Amino acid sequence: MRIRVPRWAAAGVAGVVVTVMPLVGVAGVGTDAGATSPVLEVSTTSLDFGNVTLGDYSTLKFTITNTSASTDIVTDITTMGGAEYDFSASSEAACDADANGAFTLAAGASCIVDVAFTPGALGDRATDLLVIDTAHSYPSIPDVSGVGTIGYYQVDAQGRVAHFGDAGFFGDLSGTPLNKPIVGIAPTGDDGGYWLVASDGGIFNYGDAGFYGSAGGIRLNQPIVGMAATLDAGGYWLVASDGGIFTYGDAQFYGSTGAIHLNKPIVGMAPTPDGGGYWLVASDGGIFDYGDAGFYGSTGAMHLNQPIVGMAPTPDGGGYWLVASDGGIFSYGDARFYGSAGSLHLNQPIVSMAAMPDGSGYWFTATDGGLFNYGDAPFYGAAAGQGLGTVVGMATDGAPTLQAFLNEPADRHDGTGPPPGARRFAGP
Repeated sequence: MRIRVPRWAAAGVAGVVVTVMPLVGVAGVGTDAGATSPVLEVSTTSLDFGNVTLGDYSTLKFTITNTSASTDIVTDITTMGGAEYDFSASSEAACDADANGAFTLAAGASCIVDVAFTPGALGDRATDLLVIDTAHSYPSIPDVSGVGTIGYYQVDAQGRVAHFGDAGFFGDLSGTPLNKPIVGIAPTGDDGGYWLVASDGGIFNYGDAGFYGSAGGIRLNQPIVGMAATLDAGGYWLVASDGGIFTYGDAQFYGSTGAIHLNKPIVGMAPTPDGGGYWLVASDGGIFDYGDAGFYGSTGAMHLNQPIVGMAPTPDGGGYWLVASDGGIFSYGDARFYGSAGSLHLNQPIVSMAAMPDGSGYWFTATDGGLFNYGDAPFYGAAAGQGLGTVVGMATDGAPTLQAFLNEPADRHDGTGPPPGARRFAGP
């Protein structure tokens, strides 16, 4: 059963607070000297979560039953080894856990436990689950597994959407007359829907993307050039080329450049992972940070061969990437450089980029639908040759992973970092 949560938010529920116990530290716990016979039993020996999009999570349940004639106390439910940070467990409210998460099971009593899977990286993820109890029976579920997946979208100026990987298709504007062209796409972050936005601020919502208002009926000083969804997908921001910000739903206003004289127009925006701020980026690479968005550098003072056309933040909000229309990449803060198309001869200019939810790579798209992937960002196909017109934007269907936000291990990177003396940006 998939549960919708606020993107990278913790997957815990009221009950046991899960700790991670290294496998080596509990070797032999099942044969504790004080254990004479099994006291607790679990209802299954395996939990298979199947495919789950990075940044989303899914839950399964199992039952712990006291099969003895005496009372037992569960003090912890812990993951051991493997992708242990990707899984967590918590007792349901009926188990009546105390402030420390422990709960008592009388003779014959049972407790239902919710296990959540929040993939921290692509591919197969697995761990063991161990129940710690005062009677030292230590029942376990030795086979807890799931698969981290990802996908992405490309959208053209007519509002036609191409989808790849695990990205679901929820509809588009094929054959619909538009007052103004589409300029971007913003998924809800749970692989459940997306919004399309037009240059006049018109909003088109699909799947579980809610409609919270639009600028379609407002006289705009400058056209809309991008949008971003809030943390819980309960609202969104629109940004115009003069940096004017329009908020809808639960999107908060943190500031704008609408009253500032800009050297170059705004071309995009990105929210911070916790939704408490956002960045605006201009075509000269100037960065404007609002709310809790940090400033980590810009290309505003550089001579660029081609203008900046988009940006993407890192999962913890500690950095960002900028991409130019020639595919040059500029990385700031904790954003790692994985490669660029700056030295390639492109058939058409780059117009948009998206980052892996765990920060391990990125994609960018050209107007002809060509797709370029770097780092761990997988290639599942591209809109080129699939009937789309001029591509204007792309986005991933996932959201920043909890593990990357908390800087917990998730086998995301090789840990080597950039080469010694490497520049913080790339491109000719």
